[in-house]
Amino acid sequence: MYRIIVLFLLIAMVSVSGAPHVYSAQDGHVSSKKDIGLNSEYFKGYISDTRDMVTSPLRWDKKNWLKASLVVGVTLGLYAFDEDIRDWVQDNRHDDLSEFAERFGDGKLVLPPLVLFYAIGHAAKNVKAQRTALLTLENVVITGIFTQLMKYSFQRHRPKTGDPFDSFDGPFGGGDHLAFPSGHTSLAFSIATPIATEYKDNIVVPPVAYGLASLVAWSRVNDNKHWASDVFMGASLGYFTGKAICRLHEDEAGSNVTIRPVIGTQHSAVMISYAF
Repeated sequence: MYRIIVLFLLIAMVSVSGAPHVYSAQDGHVSSKKDIGLNSEYFKGYISDTRDMVTSPLRWDKKNWLKASLVVGVTLGLYAFDEDIRDWVQDNRHDDLSEFAERFGDGKLVLPPLVLFYAIGHAAKNVKAQRTALLTLENVVITGIFTQLMKYSFQRHRPKTGDPFDSFDGPFGGGDHLAFPSGHTSLAFSIATPIATEYKDNIVVPPVAYGLASLVAWSRVNDNKHWASDVFMGASLGYFTGKAICRLHEDEAGSNVTIRPVIGTQHSAVMISYAF
């Protein structure tokens, strides 16, 4: 059990990536976005972005370590009550809603619309739509890799097997039990996060995106296919990896530049500062 927890802490901290903070265009901050196109450079970015995220703990500050600690702490807290949560949810099942929600975590159903979204953006020369689709696709792939690595590292038994919540086969198991983390949930949040981030100024898109992803997470517990800690870690993987990818594709040349208007009774000016 000790080795499982140690492995869990290491993988969780690596996956909760803390890319450097990038200012938005709000409140006088200027941030430009790197151009993204469907070309060889885009696919090379999968490798460089994964490398940057995996090595990011070497550059973490206190806030990043706090976020990682919170994710680990909440997951362990849910883990301690997994059976109680499972029992309560099973006593209050809502299968019709769950059947609807589960579709948004099924790759066969959600990835084709993402491809269509890019195609429409390309045809309409909508750079934002193309960028969002490509960032989302990258997040789906990288989050999927992280998810599978964790699944086969832990090989946790699903609740529907009737086995105890602490049943793990470990990295040398037969691959029959892959509950931790939830793949449907990580996929749902890997799609929701870049979309919500790129369209953060739209009052409808972020709540709808995260709302649907959260319904997917709940459906996996409702259907007795995952423990609560499985879906929380899946959501964390999709969310934090997506945030890191979006930040890595901001133009670093403008990330620390601040422009503020200074208006006085006699003089007006523009103050430009750069944070080293």
